[in-house]
Amino acid sequence: MPNNNEDAIQKLQQRVKKLAAEKSYLQLILQLISKINTVSGLENTIDNLLHAVMDVIGGANLILYYQIDEDIFYTDVYGKKQKLETIADSQVSGVYQTGQPVEYEHDFEDTQLRSAEFTNAYTWVYPLKVGNDLIGVFKMESLHIGMHELQEYLPIFFNYTALILKNEILGFSRLQQINQQLEQEIIRRKQIEKDLRHAKNRAEEASQAKSIFLANMSHELRTPMNAVLGFSKIMQSDPDITDAQRQNLNIINRSGSHLLNLINDILDMAKIEAGRVVIEPEPFDLGEAIRDIVDMMRERAENKHLQLLHVEQSDFPRFVEADPYKFRQILINLIGNAIKYTDTGTVTLWLNVKKHDEADKMWLICEVEDTGVGISPEDQEKIFEPFVQVGKNSAQKGTGLGLPITKKYLSLMGGTLSVRSKTNQGSFFRIELPVRKITATEIMAIKPHQNQVLGLAPNQTLPRLLIVDDNLENRLLLKKILHPLGFQLREACNGLEAVEIFQQWHPHLIWMDIRMPVMDGTEATRRIKAMPLGKNTVIVALTASVFAEQRENLFRAGVDAFISKPYRVDDIFACLHEYLKVEFIYQQPESQALSTPKPLSVEEFKTLPVDLQTQLQSAAAMLDIEQTEQVIAQIPAQNDAIAAGLEQYLQQMDFQAILNLCKSA
Repeated sequence: MPNNNEDAIQKLQQRVKKLAAEKSYLQLILQLISKINTVSGLENTIDNLLHAVMDVIGGANLILYYQIDEDIFYTDVYGKKQKLETIADSQVSGVYQTGQPVEYEHDFEDTQLRSAEFTNAYTWVYPLKVGNDLIGVFKMESLHIGMHELQEYLPIFFNYTALILKNEILGFSRLQQINQQLEQEIIRRKQIEKDLRHAKNRAEEASQAKSIFLANMSHELRTPMNAVLGFSKIMQSDPDITDAQRQNLNIINRSGSHLLNLINDILDMAKIEAGRVVIEPEPFDLGEAIRDIVDMMRERAENKHLQLLHVEQSDFPRFVEADPYKFRQILINLIGNAIKYTDTGTVTLWLNVKKHDEADKMWLICEVEDTGVGISPEDQEKIFEPFVQVGKNSAQKGTGLGLPITKKYLSLMGGTLSVRSKTNQGSFFRIELPVRKITATEIMAIKPHQNQVLGLAPNQTLPRLLIVDDNLENRLLLKKILHPLGFQLREACNGLEAVEIFQQWHPHLIWMDIRMPVMDGTEATRRIKAMPLGKNTVIVALTASVFAEQRENLFRAGVDAFISKPYRVDDIFACLHEYLKVEFIYQQPESQALSTPKPLSVEEFKTLPVDLQTQLQSAAAMLDIEQTEQVIAQIPAQNDAIAAGLEQYLQQMDFQAILNLCKSA
């Protein structure tokens, strides 16, 4: 019995010792697993793996062989890394072929260690596999013999290691592919950028050459054309010519004007394409500009027996800040096109306004509607292309540049141009243009261009004038025109206020707006005319309405006269003279000959600074209008006569005359 107990105790002790060893080995495996989980990235993972195994297990050297796509790589714990053509290590090569781990025992006969158990060491070569996929091979050289029993637990660690390596290798491989794709994309884009730069340079050279050619040709055509028009005008005033000769001269003049307009279109398009068009906003009288345009285009419409109408909303502004020259050209192009392609019926200009997101701005809405031939849907995009004309060949006139220039100008000014049309049912062009609102101070600073009245003739009774308008701008304009001459003025913002002021003040003449809140102008006129003193009071309707039936309603209400908005200064004075017999003193016009600069001589030109002469020659040689203007603007004040002469040459596009002066000097 004692022997049996001793055997049982001994077996139990061995079992406890074995369990303790197993626990120790498992703890080592868990320690290894925890160490390799601390980093990411293929290289970091491999370095961390090698050093973790060296710290926990030991060995003379640790080596990892792994494969990325078709390439095999070698890395050891001492930092050696290289790409292999073949695997020279037969032990590793064998494991690659069989997929099975191998163990090699080393015999150290000359060891100086104290005990026999330290006279041997092992080399282990383990395959790293995920399922049936061989990821790599791990080789541990000259492991301590005391680690031999750890071999039983190492597959747990290496299976886990294989899984981590596979993920890192897949990620690295994808990253490499992405990098290669990015490199190829970068190379491709750099080539595209190079091609684009080359194409841009060629386009700029071609554009500059075209612009110079067009400007030069425009000058060569415009110079003689100015002479043709000028001399034909002079000959028309000759009292000795016959009616037939005068008719021929009229034909020459009309044809010359048409040709000059075509030349101007070509020059404008050349400047646009060369990027030399500058938007120059300034405060101006929008109402006066529209009135001038409508009056100018009405003659064209009447020659074709068309009716040209314009309808303006009451809140359409009289004064704005924009580029007046380009606005005029935009509207002239649209109305001119409508008249050109309309044979019967009407052309109508609709004027409106809408709010802008910015408080100091507004959107002008200008719409041109006609009853002409219309535009087919497939042609509505083509009409904005330069030099392209649509419709029948027999109906095509001009250069085909009017609408492209109009759209380009609107784009530069921040506006838009749209079209609605049906064949044989007319067209409807709409522009939306942002403009800045004008303050009262800026309105008062704008000078009426046509005001030639210097004052009132002496010995006259100053009449009392009442201005009735809900629009501050319109009231300020009339005050600006009338107040400097000494008229007695009062204002009303609506019809009801006008009736009350009339009862108290009894004005001689009332400027009456029609569309107003509270009480409109028509009702106010009826009430005033119904009063005893109202019958002798002159009421002049100021309205944008152009329809005959609306005018008839105003006359029936008692209106004495009618002035269309936007009105001219001359209209106001003419009305005062006709109805109140007011006499004015007018400014005498200066002689045209006094303001015409004489041709420049070389001796005069030589007095300019040499650097200005050089700049002027360079700008004129390039046919650069803007640059030439800038150089002329630098001419000192004491040489104003020279500057005026050069400006005259520039207005006539006579660059050759400027170059001749430069070369002679």
